[in-house]
Amino acid sequence: MVPVLTYGILGPLIVRRGEAEVPVAGVRDRTVLARLLLSPGDAVSKDQLIDALYGDSPRKTASTQIHGAVKRLRYLMGAASIQTDNGGYVLVTPPEAVDANVFERLVTLARTALRAGRTGDAARDLVRALELWRGPALAGFDGEIFAAEARRWEELRLAALEERIETQLELGRYTELIPELHVLTANHPMRERFAGQLMLALYRAQRTTEALRTYTDLRNRLVDELGVDPSPDLQHLYEQILQQDSALHHLPEPAFTPQQLPAGLPSMIGRDSELKVAMMALTPQQRRHLPVVVILGNGGVGKTTVALEVAHLLTGDYPDGQLFANLGGASARPARPHDVLGRFLRALGVSAPAIPADPEERSELFRSLSARKRLLLVLDDAADAQQIAPLLPGSAGCAVLATSRADASQFHSVTLIPLQPFDAHDARALLAQSAGTERMAAEPAAVEQVIERCLGLPLALAIVGSRLAARPHWQISKVAARLTGRQRILSELREVEPVLEWAYGVLDEENRSLLRRLGLLGQRGVSPWMAAALADISVPAAEERLEQLGEAGFLSPTGVGAYEGLTYTCHDLVLAVGHDRAMKEDSPEERAAALQRSFGALLSMSDAAYVAVRGGHWGIVRGAARRWLPPEPWLDRLPSGWAPVWLESQPARIAAAAQQAAELGETEYCWELALALFPLLESGGHFELWRSITDCGLAAAQKAGDLRGEAAMLYSQGHRATIRHDLAEARQLLERSAELFRGLGDTGGEGLALSDLAAISRTGGDLYGAEKTYAKAADLLSQAGDRAGEAGAVHGIAKIYLDRHADWTARIYLEKARLLVHSAGNLGLEAQILHSMAVLDAHAGHLDTAETGFQNALKVIRSLDHLVGTAFILVDLGALQLGRGGRHAGFLNLLEGCELAQIAGDRRTEAKARYALASEYVKCGEMTLAAAEYTTARALYHALGDDVGAARAQEGLASLARAVP
Repeated sequence: MVPVLTYGILGPLIVRRGEAEVPVAGVRDRTVLARLLLSPGDAVSKDQLIDALYGDSPRKTASTQIHGAVKRLRYLMGAASIQTDNGGYVLVTPPEAVDANVFERLVTLARTALRAGRTGDAARDLVRALELWRGPALAGFDGEIFAAEARRWEELRLAALEERIETQLELGRYTELIPELHVLTANHPMRERFAGQLMLALYRAQRTTEALRTYTDLRNRLVDELGVDPSPDLQHLYEQILQQDSALHHLPEPAFTPQQLPAGLPSMIGRDSELKVAMMALTPQQRRHLPVVVILGNGGVGKTTVALEVAHLLTGDYPDGQLFANLGGASARPARPHDVLGRFLRALGVSAPAIPADPEERSELFRSLSARKRLLLVLDDAADAQQIAPLLPGSAGCAVLATSRADASQFHSVTLIPLQPFDAHDARALLAQSAGTERMAAEPAAVEQVIERCLGLPLALAIVGSRLAARPHWQISKVAARLTGRQRILSELREVEPVLEWAYGVLDEENRSLLRRLGLLGQRGVSPWMAAALADISVPAAEERLEQLGEAGFLSPTGVGAYEGLTYTCHDLVLAVGHDRAMKEDSPEERAAALQRSFGALLSMSDAAYVAVRGGHWGIVRGAARRWLPPEPWLDRLPSGWAPVWLESQPARIAAAAQQAAELGETEYCWELALALFPLLESGGHFELWRSITDCGLAAAQKAGDLRGEAAMLYSQGHRATIRHDLAEARQLLERSAELFRGLGDTGGEGLALSDLAAISRTGGDLYGAEKTYAKAADLLSQAGDRAGEAGAVHGIAKIYLDRHADWTARIYLEKARLLVHSAGNLGLEAQILHSMAVLDAHAGHLDTAETGFQNALKVIRSLDHLVGTAFILVDLGALQLGRGGRHAGFLNLLEGCELAQIAGDRRTEAKARYALASEYVKCGEMTLAAAEYTTARALYHALGDDVGAARAQEGLASLARAVP
């Protein structure tokens, strides 16, 4: 067979026969062929060919030269390749033989796929279409018709390129697109769509500053060169980025495909019919509605095993990923859909700041992300249909497989698969996997007894089988005898309790003791550190015991914790059994001592974390609750930077421990635990936890008459209210705290409370009273040896002199505060002092020095991940830069400061930032945005009780109204 000729005009002219290139030499021959390729299958007249070759200056011999060129082309390409038609010529070739036609067909296919919601297919077709281009279309041809066609094809290429980038943005590949878009915007500086795509890609890549700069640069070019503004669409995108519009986060793609399914069993016994039903319901096919399968049954019946078997069989049918969540429906605290959605969104590539706080918005974002994906969701242990509903994807291309103990009547429009206990055949097969067929054949009666007493439940049978495998010398009749007397084995969460009690009984005493203490603690997450404290042993010994309990089936390894070694999960039923055994086997004194050690372990870790973050035990009240440390120097082995990571992982654990300490009457442990998270809470974003945990500590201290604990909790709550700018509440709490500390002779505690009271007075404009209170606080804190606390009070005095514009005196106090804080090693306070020094330099007109100072303060505070402090410094830095004409940097710092203040819950800093942003928007002519920021600032100032700030914002709104006719 003669190879087909193919032609290329998307670049220099090229002709191929199969894989071999046909050499078309000579300008005339190439020009004639190129002109014929512009109209393949249509007749091209001699005049048209002459015009293409010579333009307005044809030669007398032009007709002869055209004839000669056609003759040579026929010789090269075949006589039938060019036919004569009415004095003209026709290039005979199928459309798919010309690369330009293939390009157009692929682009059309891509657009069809895009309309059908097949974004991935559209992206692939567009990539294939653009790969056909080898350079500028019709490169090397100068005639007018070629130039016009080249311009047309270039426009088509750019349109396809824009669409390809659009599809890849939709697929979440924004990071890899950024370098290409930088080149495209440089090569096409007036093409707004490339600029908009670059803005969106940068924004989704957490590069908001660059996204906004891209818009500003384009706008400046358009105004300077054309005297026009960007299009309304691009202006709208700019406003969305400024406002952090959640709609822009709807289509990120993870850097990897989430594959969260836990491992299934190597081989599964029985359930063939149930597997078939589930597979038929969930196998992808033409369907209009989301398929949902719910596997129902009591605990221990094997719901999770069946679900995982089905899910693993279907992974190839859901290439966009598999998401898994244990909803804890059978536990005392089922998982909140809100939290599960947060995990799913993070798995799909959404950054934590971009995840909406509102539950409904989270569901909407998840549905949007899954709308064009093929995801498989496995929702294990659902409490009810209501818990599942917010987690359902938004596409019939996805599928959901859930397990639940709930009643079948509440599930509608789903495929229900009820699981029953194993029949005798499958139960024997399951036992045989562990015990062996020969062993079972030797004791058939004992096997039947075990099956009967386990009620055919796979979980109970599996536990029995694992024990038989671990004890090959045991007779099955011995196991059957151990199960005697327990008629009800399974019932809700405690349905396999008899089997677990038997398994508990075969442990050695050390492991039984640890299991009892884990039951007492009642927390599912278990670390070697906490196990060591409960058992009063070394951490290596605790690791060994946890491993043994894991091998025995009581614990499941979950990964490496935050500097605590390999962690485990303890099932709720195991905890219940452990607690029951502890109440029966351990004395009250032993139980109390174990829990006290667990509380003491948390306090010793939090003490070390506080010192690592603050440089010492400065600025905090400590009690006399006994700490616990393992025999080996565990804390000495922790690497630098461990403290913030550890603190971030502890809120739930420490809050639960404080509540437990309160319930047990361990008052001092309770309120000290309530202070354990102080550095994390103070950094911002955890104000609700701060309130709840200190409420618990305060109630416990007041109930027990522990005045020092009460004073400490009041101070902590007052400090929280001060940061939140709830000044009336803060004053009341701090005055009572200072009074109690004073009565106890606690100079350090009183000094801390007075220092915050002085800050409140300064905010209220009572500078004289504030200075007096700060001075007293500094004296008390000096007596107590709290150098950082003293530095904070001295810094407060310096800020008062800054307020009075007494710069020289302010600098003296700032230098003193800096010396004190340097010796204390408190980086957070050092950043505050650097900030104040920068403010002082700004007052003095030393703007370069001031900006450097703000930058230094920002660097220190960022290293601590302190949201409140970072926001505060950013706002002042941005304002300074704007005042110096640095509009880009200043505006972006203001914007980031506003965002962080909002996240941290610092309403005053947010109000200050929004007012400054509004003023800048006015200068830019963005009156709508300015009005929005003035309105928000006014509302924040009103909420803070700041009438002056609210009036300023109102005046800004009024000036806008006057400016608009």
